[in-house]
Amino acid sequence: MDEKVVSFLRKTYRGHYFKHHDLVEIPSEMASREFGYIPFGGGMIRHLSFKNGGELFAELVKQAPSSVYCSNAVYERPTLQMDEKGWEGAELIFDIDADAIPTTCKARHTWWFCSNCHKGGMGTKPTKCPGCQDQAIEQVHWSCRECLNTTKEHVKRLVDFLQDDFGIDRQDIQLYFSGNRGYHAHVHDERFDAADPQMRAEIANYIRGSGLNLKVQDRVTSHVELGWSRRTSLFLAKATEGTSRPKRNQKLTNQIVAANAALIDESVTTDIHRVFRMPGTLHGSSGLLKMRIESLEKFDPQKDPVVLGGETVSVRIYFAPEFFLNGNRFGPYNNSAVQIPIYAAVFLLARGLGEVTN
Repeated sequence: MDEKVVSFLRKTYRGHYFKHHDLVEIPSEMASREFGYIPFGGGMIRHLSFKNGGELFAELVKQAPSSVYCSNAVYERPTLQMDEKGWEGAELIFDIDADAIPTTCKARHTWWFCSNCHKGGMGTKPTKCPGCQDQAIEQVHWSCRECLNTTKEHVKRLVDFLQDDFGIDRQDIQLYFSGNRGYHAHVHDERFDAADPQMRAEIANYIRGSGLNLKVQDRVTSHVELGWSRRTSLFLAKATEGTSRPKRNQKLTNQIVAANAALIDESVTTDIHRVFRMPGTLHGSSGLLKMRIESLEKFDPQKDPVVLGGETVSVRIYFAPEFFLNGNRFGPYNNSAVQIPIYAAVFLLARGLGEVTN
């Protein structure tokens, strides 16, 4: 990423935080949290602490970072190294990303990009760039309505598990769009704060349907069954209406799991020292907002998180397939000099896909 692009991105992010720092959500027990950020073109800076929102907002405007993070854990001494922090508990957080969910659309928007000669193409990345023979090739996953809607469906499944199987009140489950291609679910229920990684892994495996031994009953008794037994009976009632019950086997179990499990990222759920992107901050690879979702049904991930300006900027885009933002269609681009809104320019430039020309 060249200096002109870095300067443009920092200026854009700084302007956003100067005008809209009120969008940033301040966590509870703020002084006991670990904070961190990634500067444009740099590595993670963490083990930071802020006493109040004013201190944090001042730092955001000063640094104009690519990404901002906050721990799900609270500590006695958040600025020290991990084994000296004094862990006191951590919120239970789940992550669901479109990359992890199998959809038929993936082949249509999976592509590769060479950071050396800026050549790109559709499909799985080659071993070497066909243009310059360099190996500096990245696999890139775009998104479309199909995979974004399927990801939403897995979020709904997750909420169902948390409410029906773990007894968590819906008001204690806060959903966020991650700012890229996924969702985060923050659980504000102190019963889970002291859970260790092993317990969190068991929760994650249950929700993912890992290693389940499902029993296929002779009769549907969904009105008294709970958990995976209920899901099994409902699946069979719908899939085998008017036909005989199938024999229990691994294939049937896989079908039931595929129709009901929520494909959460287990490594995220089990990490009690993880720092998460702060709600209300900009994603470093898209310029979209990690935003609170009040209605999952109404939420549009290609429009609602767009918070940067619509003023046009002149850029040269090396390569990018078609994409949609804020109700507008952009691309495809192939070494294209274009004038596009700032929000679309940031979406591409933050990924290293172009340069500023004005």
